[in-house]
Amino acid sequence: MSKQYFSTSLTPEAHPADIFCVETTSEYAITSSGNSTLKLWNAASNDHELVLTIKTTHRLGIHHVCANKELGLIAAVGFDGEISVWSLQDCSCRAVISDPKTAYWAARFSADGEFLAATSLDGGITVWNTASEGFEKCGELETKGSSGLAIDYSNDGRFIASGHENGGLYIFSTETARLLHSLPGHIKAVRAVAFSPLSKLLAAGGDSNVITVYDVTSGEQVFNLSGHSRWIMSLDWNFTGEYLLSGSFDKSLKIWSIEQTECVSTQAESDSAVWAAKWTKTAGTARPQGFVSVGIDKTVRWYREATGG
Repeated sequence: MSKQYFSTSLTPEAHPADIFCVETTSEYAITSSGNSTLKLWNAASNDHELVLTIKTTHRLGIHHVCANKELGLIAAVGFDGEISVWSLQDCSCRAVISDPKTAYWAARFSADGEFLAATSLDGGITVWNTASEGFEKCGELETKGSSGLAIDYSNDGRFIASGHENGGLYIFSTETARLLHSLPGHIKAVRAVAFSPLSKLLAAGGDSNVITVYDVTSGEQVFNLSGHSRWIMSLDWNFTGEYLLSGSFDKSLKIWSIEQTECVSTQAESDSAVWAAKWTKTAGTARPQGFVSVGIDKTVRWYREATGG
């Protein structure tokens, strides 16, 4: 059964450069771009107006951002290879994480906010304790040495997944800090990884133009989702785990039914590549769950399900 979504709001020229990333909380959509600012947009209003702008310390722009509402923190990863962590309460910088031996690329908080994990261009994964002053390093995970382009933390906190430039795709146990699975199915760069809400499935996509879905416990490939014609840049599960949202360099957004293992909606309003897309965090509210996308055209687009009223 197909689903219908419509665009409810858009902000052209939201940033002066490509918008590379978007993160959502129940209050905000957080975007960033090549001009090194973080912008927070009102997720609850119909107009989705700009609420706050944070000028970061990154010299070359920001390409990844993640947030943890419980801690009120945003972590931004810049083209300079550094991670900066910012408070949502007072916009102060909580920490700047850098390593002269490598450059960090993608980052993700654990669901409880206790840890921040990041991939690096030398292939490793580093984990920090967010409760410690200056974010003390508390663990390192070894991979095969290819640049880490994507990372995710499972909601139950038991797993970290990473995707790499050489097609490597790994699941680690956070309890033992050991590799659980080296997953097959990709021979090209993996640019997006996402655990399902119940931490039972892992979705991965990238330069192969195909989304692969794996069983986290066994490591077995469960099914593929085909339909994009160019690189898959972004993956995100809705809060029930019934649908998967993907954004692609082919300028489209797709909604995939996990039960039907097929695409049930395609949005192609943008005339430029999509860098990132995220579901809005509306669980437990009257507002139906929609999503927000960003890309090369510097526009922030908001969507909502047509049957939501």
